[in-house]
Amino acid sequence: MKINKLNNKKKLINYIDSYNKKFDKIFLISSPVIINLYPFIERLNVEIIICEEGEKCKSINHYKKIIECLVSRGCNKKSLIIGMGGGTITDLSGFVASSYMRGIKHIFIPTTLLCMVDASIGGKTALNFNNIRNLIGTFKEPEEVILYFNFLETLNTNELINGYAEIIKYGLIMDDKLFEFIEKNISSLIISNSNKHIEHIIEKCIEHKIDIVKSDKFDNNIRLILNFGHTVGHALESYYNYRLPHGKAIIYGMKVASYLSYKDKNLTKVDYSRIDFLIKELSLPKLKISDLNKMEKLIKNDKKNINNQLYYITLNKIGKATIEHNYNKKKIINALKIL
Repeated sequence: MKINKLNNKKKLINYIDSYNKKFDKIFLISSPVIINLYPFIERLNVEIIICEEGEKCKSINHYKKIIECLVSRGCNKKSLIIGMGGGTITDLSGFVASSYMRGIKHIFIPTTLLCMVDASIGGKTALNFNNIRNLIGTFKEPEEVILYFNFLETLNTNELINGYAEIIKYGLIMDDKLFEFIEKNISSLIISNSNKHIEHIIEKCIEHKIDIVKSDKFDNNIRLILNFGHTVGHALESYYNYRLPHGKAIIYGMKVASYLSYKDKNLTKVDYSRIDFLIKELSLPKLKISDLNKMEKLIKNDKKNINNQLYYITLNKIGKATIEHNYNKKKIINALKIL
């Protein structure tokens, strides 16, 4: 997989159009919000397929509509699919590319911070099914990920917080220096959205994820640590019917996992306090979870729950995660009270 950084709109447009020399047809999958935000997309020499917003697009029905559209427009083995948008678009477009005609080439152009640092990297594709997040999916890496940092200028505070959720995760599981930098600068980073720092942060996170994926492409071992905060986070997304954004859900999930790491005497009080303080700086509202049975069922649907044994990611210290085998699900449910 190639990572390509482009620093102005003209270069981006020319680069996308250059793919017409290599492929029979180009199909760009995106959402109405992205099309409206960036009018230059409609001037590209590509066929545009518009999806629904958010997690709604990751459904079997929506997938079927896109396949029907590709068939009717003559998409073939020599065509290219471009997924341009946030994580839901890359999840969906990657799955389409991996399954259409048993696989055609695709690239990603992430437009959100979260997608740049996480969702576009690593080759995971996904659809949701029966209110279970990412239950259906494949592994297929894009040919290329194009980073155009100017997209970040259009992001509001909520979108930035969603992205920093995954950045904080990288710091907690494998890079204490990154965590320390975020810890000291979180307010200014979110308020100013300074490209001076964010480009370096994005590149560092991509480097971390690529290193892990190289070691464990199919999520069987060390790659599991990237799911820190995701067991509870994914359950919360389903619980709130995807009205809670992925990044914020992961922050709540990391809060629970950090708390349990401390209670299990793996994480020191000092480290736990630092994590808790940083999360408070993000000013997320307190959650009301009235149906704990529903949450327990959703956690049991987690992909890391194998033979009714849950693989749960905890912390030994800031910068070092561990994979707990057969973790007590009741402890997780009881810990939801801190949210």
